[in-house]
Amino acid sequence: MKLLVLPPHRDVTCVPDAPEGWRVLDVARAFCQRVMAPELLERAVETREREPATPQTMRELLLLRAALVLWKRGRADAHRPLRALGAVLTALSGAPSGVHVRLDDIELEGGTTERSADVLRIIQGPALYDEDLARAAGQFPGAERVRLWLEKDLQLPAAVKLAAACPASVPLEVAGPFAATHRAVLATIPAFQRASFPEDVAPLRWRVAALDAAEPEALTWVPEGARPPADGGPWAGHVPLRALLDAEALVSSGCRTAVVGFCSVDEGGAVGSDGSRVPLEPLVAAVERLRAAGARVVAEWWVGAPGVDEAAHERTFALLGQRPVFDWVSGVRPFHWTRGRSGEDFAGLPVRFLAPPEDRDLVRTVPFEAPGTVPHARQAELLTSLAGKLLQRAPLSPGRVAWASLHPPAPVATGGERIRLDGDCALVQLPATLDGVVKPSWYAANLRTGGVLAMDARLAPLVAGAEQPVTVGELFATLPEAQRGKVEAALVGRAVLERVHA
Repeated sequence: MKLLVLPPHRDVTCVPDAPEGWRVLDVARAFCQRVMAPELLERAVETREREPATPQTMRELLLLRAALVLWKRGRADAHRPLRALGAVLTALSGAPSGVHVRLDDIELEGGTTERSADVLRIIQGPALYDEDLARAAGQFPGAERVRLWLEKDLQLPAAVKLAAACPASVPLEVAGPFAATHRAVLATIPAFQRASFPEDVAPLRWRVAALDAAEPEALTWVPEGARPPADGGPWAGHVPLRALLDAEALVSSGCRTAVVGFCSVDEGGAVGSDGSRVPLEPLVAAVERLRAAGARVVAEWWVGAPGVDEAAHERTFALLGQRPVFDWVSGVRPFHWTRGRSGEDFAGLPVRFLAPPEDRDLVRTVPFEAPGTVPHARQAELLTSLAGKLLQRAPLSPGRVAWASLHPPAPVATGGERIRLDGDCALVQLPATLDGVVKPSWYAANLRTGGVLAMDARLAPLVAGAEQPVTVGELFATLPEAQRGKVEAALVGRAVLERVHA
């Protein structure tokens, strides 16, 4: 039995076809399924209820209770379980864990996965997925061979622990895109020193599956940098923006959802994440052709590209509001010049490359300078601002995961004569405030927007029970009539309530 092991943390909505002669041991997916088990969540809630009230324990309790509400609310919105998972991972991977897990990312306490020394330091402490690593390692002694598959640096802390747990009598391999790029450095890590790094390993073929699905969907998922399948079967995934111009080729190849990255859009055209410029009218026509063929175009906005200043970002936002070029703008992400990327210009603008920090031996990106680029210190604020504005138009993806791209979000209700509780909002009662002051307190937490609002204890139970549409008068019957409109407007504005048609 040869084991192909997928360590945490990666896109758990993707599952690979098992290569011939191998059995897949998807530790990442098993980890997320375990932490979402209702009995584990209930125990986590009870633990924090018994602990002394601190800002950390109350924030974690808020996220856990909100996630439980959304998980039990069901699948009216395909993104809701993913939002719940993201909240649970954030809540459970706080201190004392040194690896803080998010739906599509990890953060190392006081370090980065781009520095092997930080990885080796952080694995000395506990991590949320340790139980899952131990369960997987229990299968290693009987294996003919163990192959760790590394797609991203996010998997490195878990992979090092798994490698260390592999018996010396069992051959160990390290493969995958990240392993291929960083083979020389990874081979110096003690747990990997006895491992081989095979170069003739074929890429995995990926499918898409909801976290609780037994079987994946009947199409192939194409990760960033990979090629669509050549067999003509249905597929979805990442393609360069310029590839949309040949819509007929995409349709005939079996494309169902094309995920593209763009950096700016104006009346002249759009700039893709690879620096290619695509004329606007042919781009719009190509998207319409794909839509007519039953395919969708999901766009990711890469913010901070060379030569794209803040004014260009604002113009892009305005144009996309006037003329929706894509079927869905799923979110914003920071632009990075990835290591190994060819060329010395971006959309015709010369780019000056800087030396990365010397101690980052697993560096993924190259620092750069270019005239008119958003300063690095401003990028985070700009990303937050643009994401907030996009949220007013449509829900954003809960994370960069395949399942979210394949399934469009439910539209946010924007009008109607009745109101109800927002589907992504939970009313939660805590034994203390979020500052840690012991006092029973109510909060409204929306896992779509990330907003949290302190609620009046008399009002909260009424709002919590409004899962079916009611009139303002019915919901706020206990309030003076003069206050009802003001309270309704405030709660709709904070995405606690939503207006709907009867």
